Amino acid sequence: MREGADASGLRKSRARLTVVAIVFTVAFCVVAFRIAYFALTGPASSGQDDPVLRGPIQDRRGFTLAVTEEASSIAVDPGAIYDVEQTAQLLGNRLDMDPARIVERIYQHQDRRWLYIKRQVDNLTADQILDLNLPGVYREREHRRNYPAHSLASNLLGFVGRDQTEALEGVERYYNELLLQSDPDAPSQGPTLQLTLDAFMQYRLEREMDAAFEASGSKRAAGMIMNISTGEILAMVSLPNYDPNEYYRSTAFQRGNWNIRLNYEPGSTVKVFMAAILLSENLVRPNELFHCDGEIHFRDSVVRCRNHGRVVAHGDLNLSQIIERSCNVGIIKAMQRVPRERLYHYMSALGFGSETLILPPGSGEEPGYFPDLNRWVPSTSYYMPIGQGFSVTPIQLLRAGASIASGGILVRPRVAERVLTGSGRVLNETQPIRTESPISPEVNRRVLDMMRGVVLRGTGRGANIPGMAIAGKTGTGEKSSARGYLNRYVVSFMGFFPADSPRYGALILFDEPQGDDSGGSLAAPVFGRVVAGILPYIEERTEAVEPGPLPPLPVRPPRVDRTHLYDFRGMSARDAMELIADYYGVPFDLEGSGYVYAQSPQPGTSVEQLERIVLYLDELR
Repeated sequence: MREGADASGLRKSRARLTVVAIVFTVAFCVVAFRIAYFALTGPASSGQDDPVLRGPIQDRRGFTLAVTEEASSIAVDPGAIYDVEQTAQLLGNRLDMDPARIVERIYQHQDRRWLYIKRQVDNLTADQILDLNLPGVYREREHRRNYPAHSLASNLLGFVGRDQTEALEGVERYYNELLLQSDPDAPSQGPTLQLTLDAFMQYRLEREMDAAFEASGSKRAAGMIMNISTGEILAMVSLPNYDPNEYYRSTAFQRGNWNIRLNYEPGSTVKVFMAAILLSENLVRPNELFHCDGEIHFRDSVVRCRNHGRVVAHGDLNLSQIIERSCNVGIIKAMQRVPRERLYHYMSALGFGSETLILPPGSGEEPGYFPDLNRWVPSTSYYMPIGQGFSVTPIQLLRAGASIASGGILVRPRVAERVLTGSGRVLNETQPIRTESPISPEVNRRVLDMMRGVVLRGTGRGANIPGMAIAGKTGTGEKSSARGYLNRYVVSFMGFFPADSPRYGALILFDEPQGDDSGGSLAAPVFGRVVAGILPYIEERTEAVEPGPLPPLPVRPPRVDRTHLYDFRGMSARDAMELIADYYGVPFDLEGSGYVYAQSPQPGTSVEQLERIVLYLDELR
């Protein structure tokens, strides 16, 4: 519906009255005909149904994350405006727009009778503009998608464009057809999609990770909290992030959900799986000692134990101490007893190299990279125990770790909880999908006790907090370019609580923090602060508890210098192409496939010298 004031409407001419009378008569006849038609044939014969209003998205307790609401567009008829400059000034003040830009657009489109100035304006602002009675200014009523919590969970939620039937990313897109179905209890409205997310947990995780992301200068970050028995994702954070209310201000890379997209070599977090394999195969005696003098050599390679860059000789360690101190030499020596066929069996059964199916097909979830047995080389059995030579996604790692904490159950992660009608009736509800892990409950309990030692005495002491026993493992994985390592790191902490009978698991990850941050010094303290923040809530929580107001969190754009060329080494082809398209806008070529190991021009080249970018890629090996 369009509303407005027109100067010509003030002139009462006989010609105008004649035209109005004719139009009115024609319209009346059309309406009368349609009434008669429907009286005979019924509404279904019209051949066109009224559009269904897109259904809302809520957290698990009914906190609104996305909702469709009435809105307005402000438009003008350039030829009907009395005073262009004054009109532009008044519109600019109320629409938060540059008046000069409005003037420019009006003069550029003098031949048009309908020119949009701003779409999807809130109705209060539109009412105020219409009250000014500006000649040639109109309102068009429409709908818009509103995300009341702004950037909260934005990289998971995705967004809808101006066309409310066309979701472009995230949960909005994966469940687009469902949200546009007719609600049986309210046919003009789509059903409500309730997610597994808890808005309060999401907020605490996002706030703590945002502070550390900024302080560390990291390029990306990912974090999750999961109910380990049901697979429900209670919080999922990706940084950089964006506000889906202003999606047009963001870039594709900025909107990436790194919990399902980031492929990285996990580093020492996988040592807990190595310990489980050793115990399952009865290859380590109780209190058997392994000696670490700081490094181990094989063929032309050497692996060292380091602490903030210094080589550390740990001496004699048993398996628990190897895990607590994250000793590379000790775990490599122990794992040489495991036949490679058995190592492959266990790691594949834990889900490495396979999608978790947390979201419907087409979500963009990466499967990670776990090499087939026929692609293993002699050094594989040395590098794999320290989390090198294969890649994972954060969601893969948390799922596998949760199987240890739960006593041997692999549960499929999920973010969709239930579908409700407008009256609250349940139309559909997802159920946990569980399979048995290859690790016995007894072995998992022993490994969990080792992880408790990591937090009490080892590299994860930063996660230790009063009032809650936490078990976990740190990781500091060097980034690979597929043809060598880059001396850049992904740091993480994976933990479970309460340690005596875990209910929750979480993973905190930062990609390329500046300085010498490690999983223990950066990610573990964030984990501890998050748990301390949600502890009173989860101990007293009922379904009736409301999180209260959630102040908007900052929007963090990517750390990309538009004046100099980015270092794409180590990135997937998809990630690199998004950055080039969003920030440089020059032609590019891909030589090979997989991950970038070299580029031309070199990183840091001035954009003024850019004519074409060539990326050289190879598969992980």
